[in-house]
Amino acid sequence: MLLTFDRLRAKPMIFKAFTGVSLSEFETLLTQSTPLWVASEQQRLSRPDRQRALGGGCKPKFGLRDQLLVTLVWLRLYLGTETLGFLFGIDKATVSRYTRAILPVLRQVGDGTLGWLEAPKRGQGQSLTEARAAYPDLIAIVDATEPPVERSQDPEHQKQHDSGKKKRHTRKVQIIVNEHGVVREVSTSVPGAVHDRALFRQSGAADGIPQETVTGGDAGYQGIQDDLPDHSVLIPFKKSKLHPLTEEQQLLNQEFSRTRIIVENILAQFKNFKALAERFRHAVDRWDDVFRAVLAIVRLM
Repeated sequence: MLLTFDRLRAKPMIFKAFTGVSLSEFETLLTQSTPLWVASEQQRLSRPDRQRALGGGCKPKFGLRDQLLVTLVWLRLYLGTETLGFLFGIDKATVSRYTRAILPVLRQVGDGTLGWLEAPKRGQGQSLTEARAAYPDLIAIVDATEPPVERSQDPEHQKQHDSGKKKRHTRKVQIIVNEHGVVREVSTSVPGAVHDRALFRQSGAADGIPQETVTGGDAGYQGIQDDLPDHSVLIPFKKSKLHPLTEEQQLLNQEFSRTRIIVENILAQFKNFKALAERFRHAVDRWDDVFRAVLAIVRLM
């Protein structure tokens, strides 16, 4: 029996297990994607080098709703295209065509959620505490993740993606979230050998974080206070053989870890989608589309 939207909709728990989203979240994602997909299809069908007249050619078996469903199942379970095609009753080439069409649309949805909010102006008679309470971005927490990718046959490409920290070939991306776990910035991904601090500099994130927002990162971001001279910066104290941490420094590190767990929880939501958790089998130039597509889903949650 084939996998269909109606069959999955009849069992909401199974629907979420296959797609990573609830039915209501799927409908929201479908609504957000529709105008972008229509514009993308219009552009594709009216391109100058197209030989058929507008409206000509074979009609797709699936509409946007079912193409989105196929793509979400692919992101969530990261099945091979042949296996996924078997489940939905289409061939593997059709699966690839659907996912390649939908991923950029989801990426646009995800990108549209990024950005920092402007701090509200302090009203007359409003205390500083009240003004700060109305501002949602009190803290910016920076972290990077580096999921595994295929080992390249090109020696230089392989060297760039060889992460000494993870002892495997990886692709690294940096995210910044506020105290509520809302993702405000996502960097372009880089080879796994790039250091976290170097990625922070390359990303230009320092230019976007509001000056009023306290910024923090783990030990890999030692030194970013130099990149943020006008910000308050929180970085855990680092012990050494000659300079063990004091009891006060240990307590401060523990307190900061309780705050930093917010970004860890968000990254865990990304990794609920196996396309980002398992070894990425596709070309790395598709990796950013996949991450930003999952961002659109995570923001729904």
